[in-house]
Amino acid sequence: MSKNLVGLALLTLSLPTWALVCGDSHTPIAAVQGSGEATPMSGRTVTVEGIITLDVRQPGGFQGFYLQQAAHEQDANPATSEAILIHTRKNNGKPGDRVRVTGKAGEYYGLTSLSQVSSVKVCGSPGLPSPVDFHPTRIPADAREPLESMLVQISQPLVVVDTWNLARYGELALAPDLQWTATQIRKPAPGLEREFRQQDEVRVLLDDGQRRQHPRPVPWPPGGLEPASPVRIGGQVRELIGVLDYRFGQWRLQPIKPPVFAQTSPREPAPDRHRDANLRVVSLNLSNLFNGDGQGSGFPTPRGARTARAFQQQLVRLTAQVGAMDPDILVVTELENDGYDSDSSVAQLAERLGPDWNFVRAATDTHKDAIRNGLLYRSGRVRTVGPAHLMNQGAFQRWHRPAISQAFELITGSEPITVVGIHLKSKRCQSAPSAQRDRGDGQGCYATARTDAARQLAEQFLSEDTDSRAVLLAGDFNAYAVEAPLQALADAGYQDLVRSFHGARMATFRYHGRLGTLDYHLANRTATKRVLASHIWAVNAEEPRIFAYDAQQGLDLPENYVWRASDHNPVITDLKLRR
Repeated sequence: MSKNLVGLALLTLSLPTWALVCGDSHTPIAAVQGSGEATPMSGRTVTVEGIITLDVRQPGGFQGFYLQQAAHEQDANPATSEAILIHTRKNNGKPGDRVRVTGKAGEYYGLTSLSQVSSVKVCGSPGLPSPVDFHPTRIPADAREPLESMLVQISQPLVVVDTWNLARYGELALAPDLQWTATQIRKPAPGLEREFRQQDEVRVLLDDGQRRQHPRPVPWPPGGLEPASPVRIGGQVRELIGVLDYRFGQWRLQPIKPPVFAQTSPREPAPDRHRDANLRVVSLNLSNLFNGDGQGSGFPTPRGARTARAFQQQLVRLTAQVGAMDPDILVVTELENDGYDSDSSVAQLAERLGPDWNFVRAATDTHKDAIRNGLLYRSGRVRTVGPAHLMNQGAFQRWHRPAISQAFELITGSEPITVVGIHLKSKRCQSAPSAQRDRGDGQGCYATARTDAARQLAEQFLSEDTDSRAVLLAGDFNAYAVEAPLQALADAGYQDLVRSFHGARMATFRYHGRLGTLDYHLANRTATKRVLASHIWAVNAEEPRIFAYDAQQGLDLPENYVWRASDHNPVITDLKLRR
């Protein structure tokens, strides 16, 4: 036997029996991928061989499969990926099969791929390769090219940080830890907005391998999303094994088996009233409560419900949520600015809350904003003291909704407390003049306007503090916990009640997967002495938006479903007023 034949025989014995079935030479997948973002063989017809790791040729899928080089054929270059997407509808092969594929190299939604596939030949069935260890912190987004389309495993649990596209695209944003808005924890500073990008770098999306929108059932958690089995922010996901995929500008894990979901952020009932409290104040952003013309018509509305049925569902669920908290005084924001007659939104909200509920009528409100603030109260428990006031001068002439204030006392008699309903200008930069633009310090646009309003609030009620009257500022300040408006009020003696009881890492709102407080109860020194407890009820911001009244495509919710009745969490404070 010649030396060549002996060598071939030895090679044949040293390789798996399936390895030589296809026979002819082929291009290494790493050579097609290259070591950078560009595809070096783009436009060329090549033949590759490898093992199918994930098949996404199902109806609505990505029309192809992922192919990974066998371990003994991989190069030793850590900068190159050993896997590729094969974009084809040819149905040969299944996960674990070795196949030989001929097609044209290129990009498919940012992913290196072979398309215009002319041949897929099954060579054998060696089984899946071992997954590569991957952790988002150690390999951030800008360093993941070498793992593109590779089979990976994430050994450490990740947490859910964003569910915004769960029901629309079947995807969840995961990260090693909960992600907080920078200015929730640190003071504004130049360059702080960079943290936003750094948080994105350690995320990975858990995807469902589907191209179609609005998948039903909603794929996560495994078995489908249901009203009683939510995916909440902070929930833990483990046993993540799948293909690391890149499309639409984000890195995604396409799992080869369902991961395990652990509800480490369980739903909790509304906090119990403190046993010694004689007054409970609740504030809630209503997420645009608009009632059309108040007589069943006038839909869609400018900012709220699109149909009369949607409005009724919104109203029922909001009042169920308020009822669960059992407040004596309710501060609301994002209420339609439509007056106080029987057809107004505030009148219908009070009527739905029950016969014991009434609402405060402020002076004529001439501001042109579509929404306003409101104060409601249980007339069997508290009563108003003197007239209500509307702050619509100075800093409140522009951008902010006028603050509404009213003094209350217990129906059985007590010292008064002044409650002020507040909703400051949002961080949106639309039409922002130069003085109000984003400075890159983490506060967003209109930070100066919010700070001016905060200072005016402090000055307005300074005399109240001097006269020892309790003052509680409540509502949506559109500023995170250590931003300038909150600091201005802290300097004036107002205490952030939730922060004082629970610390900084609390949330009333979630924006792009980042948590923080926009809603507050701030008490002056006199009011602080009367406070027994203050809470945030995690009933809205942690829940998927498909549970919202206007986003339930294909999902039936119970009529009085309290979860995700709004997009902000309510703030609750229990006090003991002196009699």
